[in-house]
Amino acid sequence: MRNCYKREDVFVCRHDAHRRFDHRVSAYHVLREKRCYPSGCVSFIWKCKRLDKGGRCPKGYRHVGSNCTQCRFYDEEKVHRRPEMLLDAAGQRQFEREWEDFEAWLEDHLGHAVTLGGEISDVRPHLVKRRDAGRTSIFLRGFLVRLLPAYVELTGFDDALYVGISRAQQGRHRLAVGDRIELEGRLKLDRGRLVGADPRRMRVELRAGQPAAAWDRALLDRVGAVTLEDQAERCLRCERGVLVDVEDVGRPRAVRRRELLCLEGIGRPQDCPFEALREMRQGVTTIGPQ
Repeated sequence: MRNCYKREDVFVCRHDAHRRFDHRVSAYHVLREKRCYPSGCVSFIWKCKRLDKGGRCPKGYRHVGSNCTQCRFYDEEKVHRRPEMLLDAAGQRQFEREWEDFEAWLEDHLGHAVTLGGEISDVRPHLVKRRDAGRTSIFLRGFLVRLLPAYVELTGFDDALYVGISRAQQGRHRLAVGDRIELEGRLKLDRGRLVGADPRRMRVELRAGQPAAAWDRALLDRVGAVTLEDQAERCLRCERGVLVDVEDVGRPRAVRRRELLCLEGIGRPQDCPFEALREMRQGVTTIGPQ
C-alpha cells in the first residue's frame, strides 16, 4: 500500500505561503488539513490607500497589519485560490481509488495498538523547536527511527513509517541503519506521516553491523543545528538535514509547521561542502591502499 497523503505530485497551489516550496503541496495538506479541493480557499490581502501611493501612515507604520483594520485608509483584496490537479484524467481516477482505499484502511487502524516493523533506513535525533514569549529553544526527545520498507500488521508499505524512541530504549536496543525490527505501537497520522507512537515490546530481528546512533552525538547535533530558511531539495535528501516540528506555546494549535535544520550548522546550502566531502571519503574508502 502507498501512503497517499505523502504524495507531492498530485497538487500545486499558487498561494504565496507555498512559494519557497515551488508551490508544491502534499496531498495531506490539501485533502485533510485544509480540505480545499476542489472548492479552494479564500484569503484577504491587506492594503493601504496611502502607502500604496507613496504617502505616509498617520501612525507611522511602514506595513499594513492587524492594527490598521479600523483606519479609513485601510483596504483589502479578496482572493479565491484553488489547488491545481497535476494528474491527467486517468491518473486522477487512479489516485482517487487509492486514496479511498487508504482512508478506509486508516479508519480501521488509526489510534489502535498494532504490530509494525521493517528495515531501519535512518536513525536521527528527534528534535523539536519550541517558541515561548519570543524565546526559541531546541529540545531533544530521544531518536526518530525511519522504517523503509515497512509494514503494519499484514499490510506492507512503499512509504516510510516513523517510530519515536527514548534515550533508554536506544540504549537497550542500540538500533542502527540496516537493522530489522518489530514492535507494538499506537498508529498515528502526523501531518501525513504514519507514526508508531508509544513503542513497546521491541525486538531486533536482524543486525546489519552498522554503528548504533549515540546519545552524545545527538546532543552535539542539537547544539550545532541551525535553521535553513528555504527547504532546498538537496538539504531534504541530505542525511544531516532534519525536518522538525515547531511548537508555539500558548497558541490553540501547538504544532503549526515544520522547519528544516542543518545538523552540520551550515546556514546556506550553497556554502555546504558536506556532500562533496562525503563523496571524497567514500571514494578513498573504495580505492583503499595499494
